This record gives sequence, structure tokens and C-alpha cells, in this order.
Amino acid sequence: MAPGKTIPLAWRNLTESKLRLLASVAGTAFAVTLMFMENGFRSAMLDSMVNVIERFDGQMVLVSRTLYTLSVPYSFPMRRIVQARNFPEVVGASPVYVVARTGYWRGPETGKLERICVVGYPPEDDVLDVPELKKHREDWDRPDTAMADALSRTDQFGVFHKGQVSELSGRRVEIAGTFELGVNVQSNGNLVMSDRNMMKYFPNLNGVSVGDRSVTVGVLRVRPGANLQRLRGELQAALPPDVRVLTKAEFIARERGFWDKVAPIGTVFYIGVVMGFIVGSVICYQVLYSDVSNRLGEFATLKAMGYTSMDLYRVVLMQAVYLGLMGYVAGLAVSVVLFDWVHRATGLPLDLPRNNPFIILALAVAMCVGSGAYAARRLISADPAQLFA
Repeated sequence: MAPGKTIPLAWRNLTESKLRLLASVAGTAFAVTLMFMENGFRSAMLDSMVNVIERFDGQMVLVSRTLYTLSVPYSFPMRRIVQARNFPEVVGASPVYVVARTGYWRGPETGKLERICVVGYPPEDDVLDVPELKKHREDWDRPDTAMADALSRTDQFGVFHKGQVSELSGRRVEIAGTFELGVNVQSNGNLVMSDRNMMKYFPNLNGVSVGDRSVTVGVLRVRPGANLQRLRGELQAALPPDVRVLTKAEFIARERGFWDKVAPIGTVFYIGVVMGFIVGSVICYQVLYSDVSNRLGEFATLKAMGYTSMDLYRVVLMQAVYLGLMGYVAGLAVSVVLFDWVHRATGLPLDLPRNNPFIILALAVAMCVGSGAYAARRLISADPAQLFA
């Protein structure tokens, strides 16, 4: 074999012992799986915090000036939505009421009270782009009814089903049907009900007049082709300073930014990814350093035959690349299974395509190549006589 043709040698070194190869790939796959899961949990947590906002059927929103996250609702008066409707480019404006901390569901079987998030809006407005809610709007528009999120935590709420009767905040309520939205770190279950029912179950939202009702979000539908940024500026200038006007994309970015950087969910899981990278680097280093140490005689022979230190260095680096790729494939397979299991158990929106699989691939190869470069440093300075000794 001519110097520089290192791919067959690297592959044969790595695969010579099938048992050792299996152990090496398993160690690397463990680190890859850890990075996938940590990054997956981060993405799922952030996605879950905006799943309601993403379903808003509108292009702009009104929120209270003091609102910093939808999980801690701050309200503004309904009259601001009425004022926004007067703009020619606004073709629809709907109020959304969110009760995230004071709604309590009584389990029909256990009798225990569990906190649940309740979202209300006029059913005829189809504010949430959820097929089940649109299809059965007449059912949950009836008095004392609500639609339940089928992805709510079953260990706390049991299995919601149509016709189920229980209590919400001390009043009788009937489940008119179910839909799928998903839970988040602040709420383990969701109900959707009409604005009229919301006023019954949570009278603190009501006011002396309709204009005084406490609205959490105003969802605005804009005429097609309208300049959103220009309209946003006009609305902000015309409305009183107690509300903030945002595009839907800006609202999503603000909510994700809060939980990613301020809360800080993102920082915690980033640390987990870094720990996975460090663990994988240590494992890869031990594997490759052991292989280099065990083959010093063979490397000495190659040097005596004319291979340079960099030729041997490339052999070890190619072993590292192969190890990283095989560990990634194995870790990816395990992660797919774990993602599905966690989604079924918790309802969190774990989705592989949104989990930056190519970034994890780059990290897996980088941690193995870095470890290989460090493990092979002895081959650069040593001469054949020293290696044979």
C-alpha cells in the first residue's frame, strides 16, 4: 500500500475485533443519544410553549404591555380589540382568554383537583387552527361544555372522552369532545371553551361592560397583501400604551426567547449537550488511544517503510471519523425510539427533523476527530527506533 492511502488501513484497524468495535460504537452512540435527547428536550420544551400561539389563525396580535409570557397571563380591556377593528386593513379581530393558574379540574374518578390551562374564544371565529375545534364548534358552544386536549397527562387527568362530566372551578362541566394540542412545562392539560362559558367559570374576566372584559390576546386577521410592519406601526401609534402590537412571528419569537434565555430552559439543556459532547470525547479518546498504544509496533513498521508521521496521523483520524459516523447512526436509531416513547408518555412535541440532526452529526464527528487527534499526538514526534523500543 502506498503512503497516504489510509482509508483501508483505518477501516481494518477499527473493525479487526468485532467485540471491541461493538463496545466502541456503543460508547459513542451513548454520547450521541445523550446529545440528541438533551437537544430534543430543549426543542420540545420551546415548541410546547408556543404551540397555542402557532395555532392562532391570524397574522398579528394585541397583548398587554406588561405580558412577558403567555403562561402568566396579563390582560387588557376588550375595547382595544374593538378599536383595532376600525382599521381598514384589519378584516377580523377576536379576543382570546387564557386562564393558566386558577383553573382547577376535578378528576371524576379520584376527586382530586388538578390545575389545568383553559383557553376561551368565540367558537364562530375559529381562532385556533385545530380541525377538531372547527368541526365540532356547535357542540362546545353549548352552555357548560368544553373541549379537552387528548394529549393531556393521563396520570393527572385520566383519559378525556366525549360526554364525560366533572367540575371546573367548582362548576359542572361536560366534555363535548377532544382535540390534540399538547402540554408544556407550565400546564399538564388543556381545555377550550366558548367566551360565554369563560365568563361563567371565571367571572373575574368579566367587566361592567363587554368593553371592560379582561382579554389575554387579541388575534387580528389582516387583509391579504397588507404590509404587516407598516400596519403594526400604525396600530401601535393609534392604540393606547397599555397594549403592544406584534406580528404573530414576533410573538412566537418573544415567547421562545423568554423560555430559552430568561427562564432559562435553553441554558439547562445546552449544558446537557455540552456534557454529552465531553462524555463522548472521553470515550472516543480512550478507544483510540488504546488502539494506538496496542499498535505501536505496526505503526513503527509503517514508519520504517516510508510512511510519515502525518500519514499515520491521518490513519487515526480516519478511524475517528468512522467511529463518529457509526456511533451517530446507532445513536440516531436509539433516539428515534426514545423520542416516540417520550412523546407518548408526556405529550411533548419531540420531532427529529426539528432537532437539528445535522448539527448533532457534526458534533459527533468533531468529538471523535478531536479525540483522535489528541490520541495520535505520540505518533508525530516518535521515530521508528523509539516506537520499536
